[in-house]
Amino acid sequence: MSRTENDGLLIAFPAAGSGGTTLEQLEKLAARRGTGFLALPNPPSDEAVESGSWQKECLTQVSGALQDTGTGQTLLAGHCMGGFSALRLRDALTAHTGRPAPVLLLNTPCPDRQGRIPTMSSLTDDEIAEILAHEGFPQDLLDDEDVRTEIADRLRAEALVADGLARWLHTDGTPPDILHVLSTRGDYFIPPRHCVTWHERVPGEVHLTVADGGHAIDAPLAGLLERCVDAALTPNPTETA
Repeated sequence: MSRTENDGLLIAFPAAGSGGTTLEQLEKLAARRGTGFLALPNPPSDEAVESGSWQKECLTQVSGALQDTGTGQTLLAGHCMGGFSALRLRDALTAHTGRPAPVLLLNTPCPDRQGRIPTMSSLTDDEIAEILAHEGFPQDLLDDEDVRTEIADRLRAEALVADGLARWLHTDGTPPDILHVLSTRGDYFIPPRHCVTWHERVPGEVHLTVADGGHAIDAPLAGLLERCVDAALTPNPTETA
């Protein structure tokens, strides 16, 4: 790939279910900046995290991507559940590259004082369908009982893994010194009130940006998303001193 002053690697994790428009916007952003882009999956199970197999596979993919990029910074960005994946991989990535990896969370809720997050793991099929309908999921698919059940079962299974990642962060995880968070007012499931409390968990600065929009980051938010990425990649004075 061609080299620019913005050489580096943008690593993105999706929300539960699929990548959708958020990963599309991150990939387009990376292309505009001349930055490498790598979409990684969320953990398939708690066991994959606890055994280290998920982290190992992620780092293998990162190593391959880094061979094709320059020496710029590596940024971890995660949408909703993917934000917990980014935080879970951060320490292993820092040890792997020898450089700090900033983190940008996109509509990722902060665990409460008991380590809980808003989750689909205990919701019924109809409750999950209501959330999806609010986010513009095709109603004809949600009206199909078999399809609705299949989608709900998959999202509940992924939400259970997200619950485990949130509990780990609450009990054992070490948040970054500086965290960047983008939250949207129109997120029916994870509104800004679930994101603003990140300042209680992060020992240093939390840069919270709140904007209009739904759960997914779409094209009208592309400019704001890029400004959040720029801010996340601005060196921390305490790290460069």
